[in-house]
Amino acid sequence: MSNRIGVFVDVGNQFFYANKKWPGKKINYQRYYDQAETLGHIQRAFAFGTQIDNSAAKFAAALTHIGFECRYRDIDRGKWYSWDVGMAMEMVRCCEKLDVVVLGTSNYTMAHVVKYLRDQGVKVIIMACTIPKELRDVADQCIEVTERMLENGS
Repeated sequence: MSNRIGVFVDVGNQFFYANKKWPGKKINYQRYYDQAETLGHIQRAFAFGTQIDNSAAKFAAALTHIGFECRYRDIDRGKWYSWDVGMAMEMVRCCEKLDVVVLGTSNYTMAHVVKYLRDQGVKVIIMACTIPKELRDVADQCIEVTERMLENGS
């Protein structure tokens, strides 16, 4: 029987860290999704992000086409919004129906929800760019984003 997978990605967080590591490069979310799918059957996949004046509409449509359910929040220019609590709540809501959570964030504060999920018997795999020690210490497995998972990667 195949693992039931849930994918939860903070696209803003991963955009920041990928661009910091590889200036001008972006994660190819089809490749990201395909990598997650090698771990089992994806039950649900969520992409969390922010936008100004519907600026991410085309990107969100592309994510939806891949298989992600998009959770985007409109923000005002110069403002910042964190999806940490929203992502945590969505993972908690879904965890009873999942065997594995693939978490795409480099935010160390998510370590608390990773611990909770593991206590519920859910395996947690961090698949992100620049995974911090706090997440590495609590996850079952870590998969670092490589250049092969980027747009125009070979």
